[in-house]
Order: sequence, then C-alpha cells, then structure tokens
Amino acid sequence: MLGIGGLLALCVGLAARWGAGVTFAVGLLGAEQAVRLARGPEALDPWTPVYAGAFLLAAELAWWSLEPRVPAWAERGAALRRLATVLLTCAGGSVISALVVIAAGLPIHGGFGLELAGVLAATAALAVVAAVARSRVG
Repeated sequence: MLGIGGLLALCVGLAARWGAGVTFAVGLLGAEQAVRLARGPEALDPWTPVYAGAFLLAAELAWWSLEPRVPAWAERGAALRRLATVLLTCAGGSVISALVVIAAGLPIHGGFGLELAGVLAATAALAVVAAVARSRVG
C-alpha cells in the first residue's frame, strides 16, 4: 500500500510541479522498501542493489524535472554532465547497497572485526556527508 500511495503522490507531485508532493512520494517509496527489508534477512534478495539504484534514479529525475530552467542549461554539455553525474551516483548507490547486502549475509557474530567494520562504515559515512557539504552547488 505504501508503494501505491508513493506512486500516486509522485504522479500528482510531478503533474502539479509540487515539490512537497515529490518529497512525500520519495518518503513513501523509501518507507515501503524499509518495511519490506525489516521483515528479516529472508527479505533480502539479489535484486536489492538494483532496486536501490533505480529508486535513487527515479528520485533524482523527479527532482530534476521540477527544477526551474536557468540560462546555464543552454551551456553546451551541461545536461550531459549532469546526467552522467546522476548515473554515476546511482551506480555508486547500487554498489554500496550490494556491499550492505553481502555484509548482511555474512556469519559474523561480533568481536573486533564487526566493531572495526562499524567504525569504518561510520567514518566513510561522515566523509561522504563532509564532501557533499563542501561541494559547491551550481
């Protein structure tokens, strides 16, 4: 049901060019995937990384379609560079998702290895947030 609601909200948000509707839709679609994965390890399937990349692509393209058109878009190659960036981001999200799925299936029962993996993951997440925060928009 969350997926159907998310799809309807996405259609309304895009048709009305309403950013809050798209935000709500992305939240509902993400919540549906979270509920599915919360059912336990048996809910993980080999297609989960593909779903992650496709979800990110749909969200990026939805937001891109709502952005106001600016004169910079007339610059030669700007749209292609942005499309390449979006596609690389989606591919990166799929790779990270695949790593999480693999890690979720590993028979690790705690100890130093698991703690080290957690510290490295937290450090990597902070590095990504810091890089995004420092990047220039525009």
